[in-house]
Amino acid sequence: MPPLRSIISSHDRRLPSKPLPPTRGVSATGAGTGVRPRLSPPPFSSPPPRSLVPPRRPTGQTHMLTTDAPAPTQSKTERRITPCVEFANRLLNLLSVPNDIPAAEELTEEITGHIDKLHLLCQRPQPSSSAQHHQQQHSPEEIDIDGVGVKLWNLCTRLWRDCNDPINPPEAPNTRLRKLALYGKALGFWLVVFARSARNKRKRRSDLVDVIKLGLKITRDLVGTKETKLSGNALQIVADHKTHLQDLGREGWMEEEVSEANCLEVEYFIWRTALAWVEGRLDVAEHMYSSAERLRGFLTRDYTERLADVLYEIGKSLSGKEDYKIAVKWLERANEVVNSVGVEQLTREGVELRLAILQALITALLGTGTEENYGKAKNYVDFVEAEMGNKMVVCLLKLEVMYKTPNAEVFDEEGYADVLRHLIRNFDGKKGMGSGAEFKLVVHHVRRLHDKAPGAGCAVMDDFILVLRTLGGTGGQEFMEKALVTRMWMMTQQRDSMETVRRLGELFGNVARAVSAEAAVAAQALSYTQGEYALAEAWCQLALAPIFEKGGPGNNAKLESMETATRVINDMSATSWKEPMTAYLAFKVAIRTEDRVLAGKCLETISQTPEHVDFLGACIAESQKAGDVICAIAALKKLQDRYEYKEPNPIHLPALFRCTIRLLNMLVDRADADENGVVEDLCDMFDAVVVALEKQKKENPRRKLFTVDELEWFSRNSYNLALKNTTTWDLRYIVRMLTSCVHITGHFPPDMGGSQLVEMGLKMLFSRFIISSALVSQARAEDNVTKQLEYYTAMREHVLAFDTDLPELLPRLDEHSRDDMLRKHATLLTFDFEAAVVLEAWDDLGGIVQRAVGCKSVTAFQAMADSLLRARAPGQVLYSTMRKLVNEIWALEAFDAVKLAKYTRCLFQATLPVDDGLAMRLLEEACGKARELRESEAGWPEEELEWMAATAFNHGIDCFAAGERERARGWGEGAVKLAGFCRDGGGLEGVLRGKLGRLELG
Repeated sequence: MPPLRSIISSHDRRLPSKPLPPTRGVSATGAGTGVRPRLSPPPFSSPPPRSLVPPRRPTGQTHMLTTDAPAPTQSKTERRITPCVEFANRLLNLLSVPNDIPAAEELTEEITGHIDKLHLLCQRPQPSSSAQHHQQQHSPEEIDIDGVGVKLWNLCTRLWRDCNDPINPPEAPNTRLRKLALYGKALGFWLVVFARSARNKRKRRSDLVDVIKLGLKITRDLVGTKETKLSGNALQIVADHKTHLQDLGREGWMEEEVSEANCLEVEYFIWRTALAWVEGRLDVAEHMYSSAERLRGFLTRDYTERLADVLYEIGKSLSGKEDYKIAVKWLERANEVVNSVGVEQLTREGVELRLAILQALITALLGTGTEENYGKAKNYVDFVEAEMGNKMVVCLLKLEVMYKTPNAEVFDEEGYADVLRHLIRNFDGKKGMGSGAEFKLVVHHVRRLHDKAPGAGCAVMDDFILVLRTLGGTGGQEFMEKALVTRMWMMTQQRDSMETVRRLGELFGNVARAVSAEAAVAAQALSYTQGEYALAEAWCQLALAPIFEKGGPGNNAKLESMETATRVINDMSATSWKEPMTAYLAFKVAIRTEDRVLAGKCLETISQTPEHVDFLGACIAESQKAGDVICAIAALKKLQDRYEYKEPNPIHLPALFRCTIRLLNMLVDRADADENGVVEDLCDMFDAVVVALEKQKKENPRRKLFTVDELEWFSRNSYNLALKNTTTWDLRYIVRMLTSCVHITGHFPPDMGGSQLVEMGLKMLFSRFIISSALVSQARAEDNVTKQLEYYTAMREHVLAFDTDLPELLPRLDEHSRDDMLRKHATLLTFDFEAAVVLEAWDDLGGIVQRAVGCKSVTAFQAMADSLLRARAPGQVLYSTMRKLVNEIWALEAFDAVKLAKYTRCLFQATLPVDDGLAMRLLEEACGKARELRESEAGWPEEELEWMAATAFNHGIDCFAAGERERARGWGEGAVKLAGFCRDGGGLEGVLRGKLGRLELG
């Protein structure tokens, strides 16, 4: 078999990213344990990829040899730790000048690799001989490791605090330095753990407590940044040392030491709870909280606040996801914990946390929508009010409770208005003056009241405006102007009457100061849109109030002349409306008054008349003259809707499409336009071009409605628009636009020149490449399984078309373009492979790999293998396809025995849970390859042999426990055979053979 190589970076299902947990040793015979003797895979001498760490045993306990396994030599340990220490010293020098750190991302990855190595070394059993113990205690290299770790911890702690200083935050946050400081701090922690574990065979309480404290501190920072892998490893170290601390016993401890140990135990469970929450494992968080709950009696004030804060964050996160029922449970726990300490004993942050918990709990209770929880929320609000008085936060909670009453028919509009008036009386505009936060809060709740009770909302807003007019400064004037415009808007949202308009006029009369030009124009614009013509005159007079004098003579003239025009239109009979000339004149009035509803009604009337072409053309010209692009587009669409495919025709359809697309393109970049709506219309236009081309081809193929130049215009514009807006538009619009480009390009005549054909072919290939990339992105982000499968299916069609068109085009391309096309082809085949895996089209996988051979891309084959290993593929499919992928990688990339061993281990680990018959074949092939390399200098790595032999032996034990003695014997003998190639003097082979004999399998 050709060599194998690790081709994935992480694998969530079969190849866990977390290292093995620490294990306790058992005797070689397993006597007194009631468990069959097993062999756990030993640690690696160098850290394998994260995806290749041996899986956790499903039984929850892994057995390791403690008496028969050969102890590692000191020189081997030094060889493993020396690169870590050298790198730590280099990192210390770099971080001493934090403003000039090159390649921060690469440094972070390198730190991760060293941490993984140290974590595995920290789990190794220590040598037991006294000589080695004495050497470990006094080795200057290891003392230096401790010193380097402490220096790195202290330096990175200072940098971390500088990056996260809440009082004096940095002006320009350096996220890369922040992450580097965190990872450097973690590396310092693992160096200290390794040095002290190696130096002290007999654990001392003080050393254990120091490591636990450091571990909990680094866990806090890692969990806060959602670094789950490192957090789990740090907590694993804490758990090991916590176990050692418990093993020492508490005899002779002082009372303070016992209290400290209990608090550390509680904090450990606090961060286990937090980590489980960050990982989305609420069941584990529940279990960890139960463990912390049993130790509640040992909580000090600081630990109480810490636990309450974690519970609060969990509840708030669930509430943000609208999982209110579960959120209530966690927030009630947070409230119970924080109240277990008297309010007078809490710190200032604790008091603020207590109030935040109550606010979040009230919101979650209201979110459930039940009568019972509504009553609880109301009781909590009454409790907060009794404790804090009628402060702003209490008023806001009361408003929330009243607004979300389960019975919408009993909304207390008077009570809601009274609370708002209390806020208005105490409004000074100084809180959040820069952003107007207090003002926005009041307006938000006034508009809420207006939705429920329009009259009450308008009355409260009137009171607010009268309070705002008394405020001095530019801030008060700005608030008043915004409130006036909001009041005008509120008026337009309800039924008009002369009385309501009169009251609004009285309010404007009480405002002495004239508003700014911007506010005046905004208020007057609202008055333009009123369609109740009986009240048009009253609205015009209202808009001409003295406070709007800065609106400008143009706006005032519109308002003064609107009366006559609106009266004429309002008095028209139904018969007059049917006349196209009447509708056209009404359209001109609508354009000048910016009444889009009236304009739309006029266009609809005109489009139904026999003379619609001439009048719609006049409406288009009138719209362009007035600068109203939206009305011009609406008129053009009416022409398209009424177009008939007949000759002669006064309308040239391609020109009509071009004009509409140009106008829509003008709207895309306008700030006041609805971008999504405009882009949707653009896509519709290009889709309409495709429909017209297909209809022409089907009904009258001889008629050339679209010339080559016009086809080139539509193809070029759809392509350029999609490429220009790839990063800003929604992906579905990019797919639609480029799909239209592909269809339009497909209608070019086949007798074009060679250069034009190459250009069109490249455009189609590029379009299909971007479409496929967009579709795979949509599929990966889609939660709906049906839609996800639709995206993958559509993507595979484009990949197949790319695959079909590419061979014909490749010979016509230059070398650079040919290489680029092959890279794109390799990427698309990777997507096709991923889609086939998701669609479970297992029979297609081999063909996709074969099609990718010509691309000669190692990256593509590695990505395919990554997709395959994440899938639940049948065993034979997994094995055969992986063999093909490995063969292609082997043909493209030569590698040594170390990479060969890692490839073998990767495939063995992936195949074993699926089909152990295939895994047995791999074991036999590994034995053969190890025999071939035994005498060479580049022999099979001993650590890989140990891992594979241990894993095979454990699988045999599983078979033995299931009563399958023959399978157990085969696996056991295979493991013994492979262990025989270890260069340990037959130590591992003897251990395995002895255990096999005791099971009567040898």
